[in-house]
Amino acid sequence: MSLVVHKFGGSSLASAERFAAVADILQKEPEAWVVVSAPGDTTDELLALIDSREQPDVFLQLQTGLQHKLQLLARRTLAEPEEIMAQVSRWVAEIPGFLAAQQLNDVLAIGERFSSQLLAALLNERGLRSQALDARDFLRLDGSAVDWHLSAQLLEPLKQSGLNVVTGYIARTIHGQSITLGRNGSDYSATILGRLLHASAIHIWTDVDAIYSADPRKVPSARAYKQVPWQQALTLAALGNPVLHAKTLSPLLDAPADLVVRSSFNPEHPGCKVSQQSAIEVQFLTDIQQAALVSLPAHCALNAADLAAQLQQPVIAAPGKAQQWLVPAAVVDPLLSILASQNVFARVSPQLYHLVAWVKPAARRQKQVSTQAQQWLQRQAPAAVFNDEQLAVWLFAQPLTSLELTELHQALLPSVVRLNLVVAGTGNVGSEFLQLLERQQQALAGQIELNLAGLLNSRQALFAESLSLSDWAAQLQQAPLYTEHSLQLALQELAEPKVLIDLTPSQAFAERYPQFIQTGFDLISANKQGVTLPLAQFQHIKQLAAQQQVQWLSNTTVGAGLPVQRLLQELRSSGDTVHAVSGIFSGTLSWLLAKFDGSVPFSALLKQAQQLGFTEPDPRDDLSGKDVQRKLLVLARELDLPLELEQIALEPLLPAVLADGSVEQFWQQAEVLDHAFAPVLAEAQQQGKVLRYIAELKIEQGKAKAQVRLVSVAPDHPLAAIIPCDNVFVIESDWYQQNPLVLKGPGAGRQVTAGGVHADLALLAKQKIAAAKAAQHSQAQAAAWVK
Repeated sequence: MSLVVHKFGGSSLASAERFAAVADILQKEPEAWVVVSAPGDTTDELLALIDSREQPDVFLQLQTGLQHKLQLLARRTLAEPEEIMAQVSRWVAEIPGFLAAQQLNDVLAIGERFSSQLLAALLNERGLRSQALDARDFLRLDGSAVDWHLSAQLLEPLKQSGLNVVTGYIARTIHGQSITLGRNGSDYSATILGRLLHASAIHIWTDVDAIYSADPRKVPSARAYKQVPWQQALTLAALGNPVLHAKTLSPLLDAPADLVVRSSFNPEHPGCKVSQQSAIEVQFLTDIQQAALVSLPAHCALNAADLAAQLQQPVIAAPGKAQQWLVPAAVVDPLLSILASQNVFARVSPQLYHLVAWVKPAARRQKQVSTQAQQWLQRQAPAAVFNDEQLAVWLFAQPLTSLELTELHQALLPSVVRLNLVVAGTGNVGSEFLQLLERQQQALAGQIELNLAGLLNSRQALFAESLSLSDWAAQLQQAPLYTEHSLQLALQELAEPKVLIDLTPSQAFAERYPQFIQTGFDLISANKQGVTLPLAQFQHIKQLAAQQQVQWLSNTTVGAGLPVQRLLQELRSSGDTVHAVSGIFSGTLSWLLAKFDGSVPFSALLKQAQQLGFTEPDPRDDLSGKDVQRKLLVLARELDLPLELEQIALEPLLPAVLADGSVEQFWQQAEVLDHAFAPVLAEAQQQGKVLRYIAELKIEQGKAKAQVRLVSVAPDHPLAAIIPCDNVFVIESDWYQQNPLVLKGPGAGRQVTAGGVHADLALLAKQKIAAAKAAQHSQAQAAAWVK
C-alpha cells in the first residue's frame, strides 16, 4: 500500500472547527502519518513570551493568556479535555525553567506538541487509533544536515498502525539539544518524514488549493496550476515563494515522492502536484518588494544556494552574472557577516529595488520575452536586467503597483481560456475518455484549460468548480439523482465557453440538444441517435447551432476514431464533389465475416465474438444491420442529402424467425444461422469470393440511393483484404473516380472511440484558442487607439 504523509499548517488548526475539519479529512484515510504545526499564531505568542522574560508583569500576562487560549481550544475541541488541559498547565509552568537554562527551543516546541496531542486525542474520540509523537524522539540533525541513518533507526520502534500524529518544526541535534527547523519548518519536517518512511506522496494542507502563476493577492488574474514540474518548483522556491521553500523540497531530490499542495478549507479539490515526472508547461511571475544587489569579489567561490540554506532566506544568484547576488533587504546584514567571516568582502547597492522574476516555461527557454512584454518593459525602464535560459529578473527603482504587476503578468502569461467540460455517459467509452483526459489537459496546458465541471449518467449528476479525475466514479456514485429541470438549471449556471460531450446511446437525451445549445453549449456527440433523428429535428439542431455560433461535432458516430466525416468535409470544402460512399461500417460484422470460412459454424463464431466483447449484449442488435443503416444515414447527412432512415434499404443478416423472443431463446435456436449462411458461403467460395456486409450510398443527378446488404466480393476488391474488426470506407468523387479513396482501420472499441472524441475536443479547443487570441488582438488595438 502506498503511504501518504499529511502536513497541516497553523491556519488549518487555528480553531476547534478547523481541528474538526482536519479530523474529517483523516477519517477517510485511517492509516497515515500526519505532521502538524502550532495552532494559529501560537509560535508568535511564544516568541513574544521569550522576548518579555526581562519584564515580569508582561511575561506573566502573556503566560496566563497562552495557557487560557490553549485550554479553551482543547475544551472546545474534545468531549473530554481534562487530560490535555492538565498537560498544558504543566508545559506552561515549565517555561520559566526552560528560559533560565537558555532552552528557548523547548519553549517554542510547546505549540507543535499541543497540536499533536490535541489532534490525536480528537481522532481517538472518533474511534480512530492514533498516537501523538514528538519528532525530537527520532529526528536528528548534524548541523543543518539530517542524519538519515540515525533518524530512521530511532523512528522504527515508534511506528504503529493507525494514525501517527507528529510534531513539525522541532528536532534534536545529534547531541540531544532541542532545535527548530526555522521558517516553514513544519513543511520541511513533513518531507523529511516522507523520505524516512519511503512515502509515495506528501500532502501539504494549507489555506490555498493551488500554486499560482503569481501572488493572487497582487495579481488577481493569476493562474492556478494543477501540476508544477520539479525543476521549476525548485527555481520558484529559491526565489522565496510563500508556498514552496527550497528546504522543503530538498529531502525529495533523490526520492520518488510527489509533493501535493492542498487546501484544508476545500478538501475536495485535488490541489497542485509538484511532480518529478510532470511535463506540463507552466511559468511564474514572482517578486520581492525590497531587494539589494550584492556584488562579490572575483575570487569568491561561495555558493548562493548554500548561503540561502544557512540563512533560511532567499539568496539568488543573478541570472547570467555569477558574481552578483540578489537578496531581500532583511538578509543583507547577516549575509555580510557570514561573508566577512570567510574573508569575503562584498559591495551592496546603495538603493533597494523592487525585484520581479519570471520563471520561464521549460519547453521555451528563450532568452527574449514576448514583443508585448518588451514594449511594457521599455516603458517602465528597469534599472537592471538579468537573464538566462531559466529565469529573467528585473530590478525596478520604484515599486510596481498591483496593476503594473498584473499588466506584466498578462504580457508574459497571456490569459488561458478555460473550457468547461460536461460528460454525459460514463460507460465503456466514457470511462476511457476520462482516463485519457489528463493527458489531453497536459498537451494543451498553457493554451487552454480543459476543466471537467460536470459528469452524469442516466440517474445521477455531479457538478463542481473542478472535478477530480482520480476518483470521479466514487464521487458520481454518491451524487444526487437529477430531473430534467434540475439538470438544465445546473447546465445554465455553468460559465462559458462550455461543451457537452454526449457518450450515451440515448435518443431521449439527443432530442434535448436544442435546450443544451440554447444554454450556450458546444456539442460533441459519439451518440448516433442525434445525427439520425428525423430530418426536421436534425436540421433544426443544425440551424440552431449556426444561430448560436456553437459547434456540433460528431466525428465518432461513424468509424469510431477513423476521420471519415472530417475527410468528407475537407473534400467538399476543397471543391470536390462526392458521388459514392460505400464500405464496411460494423466492426462486429467485419470480424464475423472475415473469420467465417466454413471451418467453424457461423453460430459458434458469433458466440466467440460475444465472449470477446465484440457484440452487443443481444447479438441480434448487430445482425439486424440497423446500426450500419444509421451510420450510412450519418454520412448521407454529412453530404447534405435529405434522407430519412427508412429510405435506406436494409437486408438484415438476422433470419426473421430469430427476431422475437428472449436472448436465451435466440441462442437455443442459433443453428438457424448455420443453415442460413452455409449455402451462401459455399456459393461465394465456388466463385472465389468472400462475404462482406456493406453499406452503399450513390448520388446521381442530385438523387441518392442507399442500401445495406450482404454481398460477395472478389479478392482484389477494396473490401476484401481486411483485418477482422476493420472498418473500410471507399469514397468516389470527381478527384477519385478511377482509383477510389480508401480509408481503413479499426472502427470499433472503446479506446479508438474515446480517442476520436478527444480528436473532436482538440479541434474545438483550437477554435477556442484562436477565438481568444483574436479577441486579445482586438482589445490591444482598441487600447492603442484610445492612447
